[in-house]
Amino acid sequence: MTQVFASEIDAHTCSVACLHPETIHPLLGRSLGSYGARAVGDLFATLADPSRARIVHLLAISERALCVCDIGLVLGMSVSALSHQLRFLNDRGAVERRKVGRVVFYRLIDQHLSDLVLGAAAHVAEERDGA
Repeated sequence: MTQVFASEIDAHTCSVACLHPETIHPLLGRSLGSYGARAVGDLFATLADPSRARIVHLLAISERALCVCDIGLVLGMSVSALSHQLRFLNDRGAVERRKVGRVVFYRLIDQHLSDLVLGAAAHVAEERDGA
C-alpha cells in the first residue's frame, strides 16, 4: 500500500489560510455537483476503451450512418467484437441503430460526443507532432 506523506500533501496546498472572493465569486454554483460529476465520468468511461474510441471517432468523421460490416472493415475488427462495443455504446445513449432488412446502421446521437472525440484526436495529433 502506498502511503502519501504529509510533505507531499503540503506541496499542493496553500501555506497560509487564504480566500480570494473576487476569484471564487464567479465560480459559485457553476462547479459540477455529484450528479454532474458522475455523468461526466460516465461519458469519459464510454470513451475509455480504445476500441470504442475508434468506433466513435469513425462515426464522428463519417458523413452518414455506417453498417456494422463497413465499420469492421475500416477498423479491422471482427463483427462479433464490434457488435459487443456497439451494444455498449447504444446502451449508454452514444449511438443509435437503424435496421434495414438484415443490415444494421449506426450513427452518433450527440454532436457534443462527436466534438469531444474529434477534439481529443486533434490534441493527440498535436502532442505526437510536437514531440
